[in-house]
Amino acid sequence: MGWRGLLRVVDFQRLLSSQPAVADALDKAQRAGGTKSPEVKALREAYYLLAKVLWTRRASIQRVHDLAWLDHTVVSAGARLGRVWEGAEGLRSVAEAGDRGGHAVFHELLPGEGSDWLEVPVEAYSGISPIVKLERGLSGPYRVGIVPESRLRTLSEAAATAKFDAPPIAINALGDIEAMAAAARRAGSPSVALVFAGSLFEDRSAE
Repeated sequence: MGWRGLLRVVDFQRLLSSQPAVADALDKAQRAGGTKSPEVKALREAYYLLAKVLWTRRASIQRVHDLAWLDHTVVSAGARLGRVWEGAEGLRSVAEAGDRGGHAVFHELLPGEGSDWLEVPVEAYSGISPIVKLERGLSGPYRVGIVPESRLRTLSEAAATAKFDAPPIAINALGDIEAMAAAARRAGSPSVALVFAGSLFEDRSAE
């Protein structure tokens, strides 16, 4: 099994309003690689994911995970507001950062067990409820954390404090968390949150 984690500043209002951009990417991919290519399949699933979340106004742990990666790879691709960790070393750096944090806000970003629901204001379309409920916690191979705007300053300060006596592998991860929290705060929008989306997957690279 492999492991991959994403730390990302996500503007949920922009993300959940991105169906036209995803549809455009889907159209280009179909013309370039045909309707059955892996890229086309992934983009089609992404389009339906956005539709489901908009319709239900809820996103489970797996859906939040997929939304964060959709934002990273398609919607806001190229924006310098994301950090990817991979493999055993990446997993250890995240675990060390969480252990060193020792503050309740770290459990919101790097949950260890259980789950809870967070409300984020999103006005994707007029006439629709301006609240989307997002689940964070553990579910099967997925681990998702969300720190909303109101908690970003607390997270940034906690990460800065935790770096003082942390080992190098944790210092790097804590530095990423501190920097991303600061970037999310600068956005100044209640629809912006810092999201951690990690998962285990079947690694076929050695085959």
